[in-house]
Amino acid sequence: MGIFICVCVSNYRRTLQIARELCDKALEAQACYSLGNTYTLLRDFQQAIEYHVRHLNIAQELADRVGEGRACWSLGNAHTALGNHEQALQFAAKHLEISKEVSNCINLP
Repeated sequence: MGIFICVCVSNYRRTLQIARELCDKALEAQACYSLGNTYTLLRDFQQAIEYHVRHLNIAQELADRVGEGRACWSLGNAHTALGNHEQALQFAAKHLEISKEVSNCINLP
C-alpha cells in the first residue's frame, strides 16, 4: 500500500496545484478532501486535519452544504483519532445538523 499511497499524494497535490492555477474552487475542495483522506490512511491526522479544514473553508465559501458536511465528518474522525473528543463531538454535531438540513431539502425521511 505504501507506493500506492505515495502516488496518490503526489497526484492529489498536482490536482490541487492545477485547481489553483485554474481558479477552480470546486476542484480545489475535492483535492483537499482527497488529500485529507489519504493522510488519514497514513495515520498522519494533523496533516489530514489541515486539508479537511481547507476543504471545509472552501465548501463554506461555495455554499456547498454537502461538502461542508463531508469535511465536518472527516474532521470529527481525525480529531477522534487524536483523542480530541470535544472537538470531534463539535464536528459530529455540525455534520448531523447539515445532514438533516440537506435531507430536508431533498425530501428524505
